[in-house]
Amino acid sequence: MNVFLYEPRDKRRVDVATELLSAQMVPIEINDSFFKGNLCALSNSKATPQPFLMASTPRTLDHIQSLRAAGCRNPVLVIRGERNSKETAAVLDAGADDDIITPLSGVEIRSRISSIARRTYGQVTDSITIGEVTAFFDGRNPEISGKTVKLSPREHTIFQYLFINAPKVMSRVAVYDAVYSLADNQPFDKVIDVYVCKIRKKISAATLSKHHYIETVFGRGYKFSSLDDSFPIMPSEQPIHAAL
Repeated sequence: MNVFLYEPRDKRRVDVATELLSAQMVPIEINDSFFKGNLCALSNSKATPQPFLMASTPRTLDHIQSLRAAGCRNPVLVIRGERNSKETAAVLDAGADDDIITPLSGVEIRSRISSIARRTYGQVTDSITIGEVTAFFDGRNPEISGKTVKLSPREHTIFQYLFINAPKVMSRVAVYDAVYSLADNQPFDKVIDVYVCKIRKKISAATLSKHHYIETVFGRGYKFSSLDDSFPIMPSEQPIHAAL
C-alpha cells in the first residue's frame, strides 16, 4: 500500500515513515506544493485511491478542502500531537475521514485505513481466497498452501492489486499507477515486470501445485487466475476496491 505522507517537520516525518514501513506501507512524501498541482488526476485515476496521512498544520485544513473540491475520494487521515476538539471537528467537516492522536503505530494506521475502505468502497471481509492463495486486507502477508509468504511493500501492493481485481486483466499502466501514482521519483514502467517475476517465483515456490497464479496476457497486461481459470472467490461478495 502506498500512503501520501504530508509532514513538514523533518524528524516527525522520518518517524512516521518508519512506522508506515513497519506495517508494509510505502510512504510517498509530499509537501505544500503538491496541493497546488493537478489534483484532478487523483480522482481520474483508475487505480484504487491511495490514502493521505496528513500532519495537523495551519495549512492542513486548506489542503483537505482542495482535495475534496477536486473530487478526490482518497481516504484522508489527520495526525496531531494533542487533542483539540475544535480543530478535529474542522478537518472532519472539511472531508477528513479520521483524526488520530500521536503516538501512533503503523499497525493502527493500517487498520484505520482498512476500516475507511470498508465503509467507503464496500469491502466487507478481511480476506479472500483464490485456489491455494489467501490475501488479507489488514496488512498481513498472504498465505499460500497454508504458509505465510513474505512480500516486500512494493510486491505486496502489486500482488494485492491484481488479486482483488481477479480475474480481470489489468494493464501495466494501471498496475504502475497503483504502485507509484504521483510519486516524485518514478522508475521506468518495466520495473513492474521485474516485481511480477519476483512475486510469481515466491508464489510458485510455496504452492503445492507449483502454479504461479499471475498470468501475462500478451499486449494487454496481467491477471490473477487459478489453475483452471474458473476459481471460486470467497466470500460471495466480491470487493473490487480495497486499501492498497
